[in-house]
Formats: sequence, C-alpha cells, structure tokens
Amino acid sequence: MTKKAYNLAEMVLVIAIIGFIVMLLYKTIDPSYKAVPLAYSRVFTSLEDAVYNSYQKIREKNKIFPGADANPDPYKSAQQLCRLIATDPLQADDSGYINTVVYNCGENFKTVPEYMTSNMFNDNNMAFVASNSMKFYISPLQQVKIINAVSPKQKIALRYFIVWVDLNGKKRPNSAFKNKKGIIDIVPFIVTTTGAVLPAGYPTTDVRYFSAYVQYPLDNKPMSSQSRSYYDAQTAAFNGKEYPFFDEFSIRDSILRQHQGTALEIKSFNPQSFGYDKPCKLKKETDDPLCKVEINDRF
Repeated sequence: MTKKAYNLAEMVLVIAIIGFIVMLLYKTIDPSYKAVPLAYSRVFTSLEDAVYNSYQKIREKNKIFPGADANPDPYKSAQQLCRLIATDPLQADDSGYINTVVYNCGENFKTVPEYMTSNMFNDNNMAFVASNSMKFYISPLQQVKIINAVSPKQKIALRYFIVWVDLNGKKRPNSAFKNKKGIIDIVPFIVTTTGAVLPAGYPTTDVRYFSAYVQYPLDNKPMSSQSRSYYDAQTAAFNGKEYPFFDEFSIRDSILRQHQGTALEIKSFNPQSFGYDKPCKLKKETDDPLCKVEINDRF
C-alpha cells in the first residue's frame, strides 16, 4: 500500500491554518489585553487595603499619617509610606500589608521624580517588589490646591504621593506611556494623606483596565448608571467639578493640570459623557454632590 504525499498547496494551507490558530491564541493570552488589565484591578484593591489598614493603625496609635504633619519632609514622608504599606521580610509580624520579595524601604530607599516625563523606572529607585513580582515606585510628597465647587472662593490644599506599579514586573513594555496598542504596564495611583487611593492617568479612560459607575442618590432611585470608564463616571457624577470635602473621587482636573506633560497627563481621549447624569444634576452651585462614583469589583 502506497502512502499519499502532501502536495505544496496542501502544505501551505496547513501552515496557514496553524498560523491563524496561533494568532488567535496569542490575542487570547497577550498580556497587553488580558494579564495587565486584570493585574490592575488586583493591585488597586491590594493598595487600597494596605493604605486603609495603615491609616487605621496610625490612628489607633494616635500618630499622624505620612505627610500630614505641619512641615513634612517630602522624601522622608515617602519612605514612611513605603514602610507602612510594604512588609519588611525581617520584621514581618510588625510591618506592612503587601508581601515583598525585595524590600528597599530602609536605608536604600529612593523616590522617583515627582513629574515623570520619561521612563525613569529602574532597580535603583524601586521601593519594593511584591510577592507576585509587581514592582512599586513612590514619588515624594506633593501638594495641590483645589477650588471647592461648593464654595468657589475656598481653596483646599491636598497632599498626596504617586505610587507607580509595574504590573508585570520584568515583562515588556515596562512603560508608563502608551504604546501602539494603547496599553501601559506601569500605572499610577494617587495616595492622599487622608488615606484615599485614587486611580490616575491613562487607565482611568480605558475600560480594559477597570470600569466604574455612578451611584444615584437613594432619595431619587436606588439604582446605578451603566458601566463606563472612570473618567466618564466622574463626569457623569460631578460634571468636571471637584468636591474634596465630600468625595475625593471627584478630584481629577486639579492634579492633571499640575502634571501636564508627564505620564499622568491624559491625551487623545474623547469622553462619552458630557455633563451630569440627570439624577445627579445640582439645582445650585452650593448644593452638596448628589451622586458618587463606584468602581466595579472584578473579583
């Protein structure tokens, strides 16, 4: 019995089919589309929990959260934040909430520039590496003055750190700036001296990272708006206004203006929301905010 050989056309067809399947598989597991956004949700939750627990521990000891004292040292305050949120392997029972495999919050601690204009992240200025291989970087303490929408003549000083997280460790692109796929893997979070963690930068415009919705007031209808980008949810709830006394999640533009030209700046984004959602609309400028922004929990 003779075996039938494949001709050239059949071989080309088989190779083409295999190539197509590989391409689909790559798209499915490409970290730019799957691993990075999922990692964002996880690290946001972890950082929020670490800051919240640190803040509560500080209050129980009648101490002041880093940067909240009268004349704080911007760099020392950043180091104190690092020690609060990261677990020191040598003192695991009495430190931090994020488990680490590399810990540089001691004598080796260094900050990254306050105004990140290029990829200045390296092992020399890394604060710590979490047990899941994510790398954390911390900026010195900063301050921005925010005009309170309820009382426009009043300015409120907000102090904050920027915590940068490399979501996939050594894997590329290792950049805080968008690539051709519209993705970044070094993402920023605002950590305020009042214990709040706020999403920042490009991920707030891209639902591949995370999404948010507007929680309408209970005296109107006990319902929520549709899922949308965090930037759009802010617009729908607050119409671009900022209410730092009532909801720190309303803060956006003041920090963005202060960081124009840096990795925190949001470029080439066309919002889908314009003005308040109808249930959120204020009758007069002095009204308290009616709605709030809630972030979808994927886990």
